[in-house]
Amino acid sequence: MTINFIIAQIIGILALIILMLSFQKNEKKLLLKYQIISSFLYALQYVFLGAYTGSLMNLTCMVRNFIFNKYNNKKVPIHWLIIIVILMIVFLLISYIRTISLLPMLAVVLYSIAVWYGNLKLIRCTEVISCTLFIVYNIRVLAITGLIAIMIELIAALIAIYRFDIKQLNSNENQ
Repeated sequence: MTINFIIAQIIGILALIILMLSFQKNEKKLLLKYQIISSFLYALQYVFLGAYTGSLMNLTCMVRNFIFNKYNNKKVPIHWLIIIVILMIVFLLISYIRTISLLPMLAVVLYSIAVWYGNLKLIRCTEVISCTLFIVYNIRVLAITGLIAIMIELIAALIAIYRFDIKQLNSNENQ
């Protein structure tokens, strides 16, 4: 075990804590603020692991969340989504190693579209898909705490889906 590996795992734990807190927010602005910090920490974790596609995708997510957050509850102009997706594709091309590099790019593009659309239910559901893609990526790049984090993140997203989507739907039907 190298010092870079250990540092990466510690950073991953911090990113996880912040990300889990983000999914328990029922306001887009707060969710994105927490995710900006989390994305930076995940990017740093991937640098220490030499997983540069994952790092670049998380840095792009940071920028995306910052830009999207500036619009509060207003619709983000489509040109920002297009710019961000193009940036993700360029970063993929720069850092591409094998097909495993496609997974984080697909995960963040799908999630970016959901965040742009702005529906919290869609954001939470897309998070489940993104988590699945990152589980495979984290196994491949040995992001052990990242893997644990993604699994916990997946559970946190599912809990949020239950709390804000399924439970509310059931209580509205009972009224």
